[in-house]
Amino acid sequence: MFYIVNWRKTLRHNFVNQRRVSITKMLRPDNLGLNLEIHPDALVMNQASRAGKTPEESRILKAKDYKLPVFTRYREGTCKEMFHFVQVVAPMFGSAAHPEESSAAEKRTMERVVSALNDMKPKPRFLLVQGNYTNAKPNEKEYFPQLESFKSAFENLNADIPVVCVCGPTDCGDPPTLGSLETYRSTFGDDWFAFWVEGVQFLAVNTAYYKCSSSETENLKAEQQEWLESKLLEAQVNPPKQIIILQTIPWFRKSIDEENEMGNIDSGDRQEIAPKLVEANAKYVFAGFLNGVAKDKELEIIQTNSLGKSDEIENQGFRVVKVKPNGRVEHEFFALDNSPIDLNLEL
Repeated sequence: MFYIVNWRKTLRHNFVNQRRVSITKMLRPDNLGLNLEIHPDALVMNQASRAGKTPEESRILKAKDYKLPVFTRYREGTCKEMFHFVQVVAPMFGSAAHPEESSAAEKRTMERVVSALNDMKPKPRFLLVQGNYTNAKPNEKEYFPQLESFKSAFENLNADIPVVCVCGPTDCGDPPTLGSLETYRSTFGDDWFAFWVEGVQFLAVNTAYYKCSSSETENLKAEQQEWLESKLLEAQVNPPKQIIILQTIPWFRKSIDEENEMGNIDSGDRQEIAPKLVEANAKYVFAGFLNGVAKDKELEIIQTNSLGKSDEIENQGFRVVKVKPNGRVEHEFFALDNSPIDLNLEL
């Protein structure tokens, strides 16, 4: 009797296991004809949900683990076609009304940029916004109202055009402090990161560490430097189609050997890092300050006017960048009153 009971239990156990294996095979995606690839927009929406942001605010991608969601090498490591992106520098929300607490003028200007992007064909792959985003620093009382106005300016941007933000000095304290950097990272994520589009690798760096760093942030400067050098070494072993550097303050304005001035990185860091960029075959750096292009030792620095008004800025506008399948870059600055529509014809 004991053997009969055990035999029945064993038979029932084997039957249940076989049923589980059979059901598991039936429910496999390939047997059901399902495509379970996650759409990029869903990834952004999920990230925004975890960060407590609305779908409109999720247009601003938040860097995590020194990478951007969606724009990963897994998804974008292979070049399929030419693409465009648009560069805006230093919108400086709140600067026009200072010392009054209003960002209405800057918001209207950014909304004109958003409208221009929505009309462009083909659609730019992303909108690059380089700091300073606000006129106030993170430790000043005007900062959060200006920041909220900045983020809300992208609410009507086409959902297929994410916003990539690269911080400027004011955005992390000027000089950067641990408290200001914590505030920045809670909104925008890591202040240096990499991402990929159509086989091109973009490296975004926080130039405040080079221009106005303090003893408080020396460790972060060293950490970013180690990360940048590791990415440049990786590129020499497994080269991307092109490397494009994104930073607010340019390495130089005319030549690598120029004197130090307000609008460049000090020569010590410049002389150390620029040759490493050249060695890794990084050819293009997109930065801010005033419109102009400088080239030295195959390293081209493309500088774009501030979108925020100042006495030095004659034409407010943005730069449209075309990246060809071979990695070559073409670009042109457009005033707000002369925004392009057909990028294939006008660039």
